[in-house]
Amino acid sequence: MIDLGRKTRAAVLYVDDEAKALHYFREAFEDDFTIYTANNAAEGFSILMERGQDIGVLMTDQRMPGEKGVDLLEKARRLNPNLVRILVTAYTDYDTAVDAVNSGRIYRYLHKPWDPEEMHLTLERATDLYSALVERERLLGEKLDTVRHVIMSDKVSGLGILAEGLNHHLRNALTVVRAFVDLAPLKVREELHDQLPADTSFWTDLHAQAQDQMQRIQTVLNRLGEASQIRDFPREDFVHPLDVLDETAALYLQSFELKGIHLTHYVHPSVPPIRVNSERFSRLWRLLLSDQLTHLSRGDQVHIHAEPCCDSSDRPAIRFVVQDTGAWANRDNVGNLFDPFFVRTHQPTEIGVNLTACYVIVHQHGGNIEASPREGGGLNIVITIPVDAQEPTPDADAYFQRLLEHERRWKERDT
Repeated sequence: MIDLGRKTRAAVLYVDDEAKALHYFREAFEDDFTIYTANNAAEGFSILMERGQDIGVLMTDQRMPGEKGVDLLEKARRLNPNLVRILVTAYTDYDTAVDAVNSGRIYRYLHKPWDPEEMHLTLERATDLYSALVERERLLGEKLDTVRHVIMSDKVSGLGILAEGLNHHLRNALTVVRAFVDLAPLKVREELHDQLPADTSFWTDLHAQAQDQMQRIQTVLNRLGEASQIRDFPREDFVHPLDVLDETAALYLQSFELKGIHLTHYVHPSVPPIRVNSERFSRLWRLLLSDQLTHLSRGDQVHIHAEPCCDSSDRPAIRFVVQDTGAWANRDNVGNLFDPFFVRTHQPTEIGVNLTACYVIVHQHGGNIEASPREGGGLNIVITIPVDAQEPTPDADAYFQRLLEHERRWKERDT
């Protein structure tokens, strides 16, 4: 009888150098399972590489020409740790069994000739175990994303408190200090009866530097205030990412060319319009490109790639990858990139905060942003934003109920 659940089961790969054994295995079980066969370890591993996650159970003979079964099991484990592995042999070989358990971490060790009914039951349990392992991995990944989202929310909230405190305590003080700095030259000239002092370097150099630094402090406060705007805002605008990237790239193209930085972007044709707050979404890309202009040098490259994907809650989303070739010191923790005031190149014009603002904007749209160093230098910044940010994130209680249900089924898998 054909199992109606067959389509949802992972496939089974059987590797054996005996053609009759492969033929008999396929004849016995192909009505209930998707079966692949190979007559040596090399061919079997090629099928695993080609079919990927579709194959959930690997059953292999031990003694074959070329690589032995345990060697294939060990390679398969490294390729897919969730793969359920079964060793079959016609020989009673204790050392082989020990190697299979230690190296291949096998699920079962079976002797030829095998009983069809027992083998059928073993394959059922093995495919069920594979499904449970894959689901467990997915749930753990979802749990990690949930924890990451909570940390992100706390970070954004803390940033808002920090910005409000700094603005409240520093702005009044800065207003007084700036008034003094701006009026000091006039007052000195009044005291000297409109005559210039003998040493003008104090006013031409130090006074100008003081004014620049005052402006810098106010700019930091303004940027920090903008970055920490965590209150809700409407997300009712449907925009196409290609239009936004085209517009932003055109806005910054001349600045990139003057600095000798090559800027490109590509949006996959299947990327749909996205529901966002258009002003904030456009600001996200202006801030990103402003940051790239600050820390990249002549000859560096920036490429932005956008493609459709699903986020951790299986909602349709768009993944944006911003790649650059700028220098990144190994001693710098890339996790600090989105912290306020973190600067990548320590140039006098670099203020920081820009990427913090990007972090907040992405969070406000229900998305996620991460950075990682690129091999050979530079950074990857990966942004994932749901296509419809109005769609709610699945309820946390429902998620934990699914997790508990899976844990229950996990404990009962061998009963």
